[in-house]
Amino acid sequence: MDGTATEQLSMTAAELSFLLASGDRQGQTPRLLGLTDADRTDAVLSAGVGSLLLRHLAAPVEGSGSSLELAPAIAAVAAGLHRPRGFVQVGLTADDHADGAVLLDAERIRVLVAARAYRCYDITPIAADTDVREPLLAVADRFLHRHRPALATFTASSATDFERGIQPARATLSSSSDGTWRVVTREGAETKAEDFDTAASAMREELGRMLPMAVTQS
Repeated sequence: MDGTATEQLSMTAAELSFLLASGDRQGQTPRLLGLTDADRTDAVLSAGVGSLLLRHLAAPVEGSGSSLELAPAIAAVAAGLHRPRGFVQVGLTADDHADGAVLLDAERIRVLVAARAYRCYDITPIAADTDVREPLLAVADRFLHRHRPALATFTASSATDFERGIQPARATLSSSSDGTWRVVTREGAETKAEDFDTAASAMREELGRMLPMAVTQS
């Protein structure tokens, strides 16, 4: 996960909570991931470090007391969690389903975090040369085709603006039961399309205007 790796990791809420607690500041990352004060108790943090050790994702540093050395992939995740410069949330909703993911951008490290069952998370690194709009649209694509009608809401902000309480930029992409698609920009302008590719193209342009991180053209 040095900006070129693409392997996906699965981690528990306790493991992520331990990584967050090991940093110098947590910022808004716990809130973005749905973690609460209950995830910061000693019991949860102990479970997190125990799980990392058991899975050989961390190891004690000899002669240093309680210090741990994280596996390179886990250290990269920790870097992404501790100091994200910006984020994009993808909220997915349908009549009987809800899902979502968060893209965290921490300069050289970009990770896409998606909550899964049993308090687990899938964490996918995004290569430095990847157009970040593509994995975001892929998350929406899968859900919107599977559950119609359905809505994908993209919310983007820099960490600085978020902490200052500045309203994040928000745009939506939706699928209808009749097969049509709709994009609503952050200014409220609406674009209707007959197919996903046309709607995705409009959404891609809107994301290019609203994302808080640089966009690499694919």
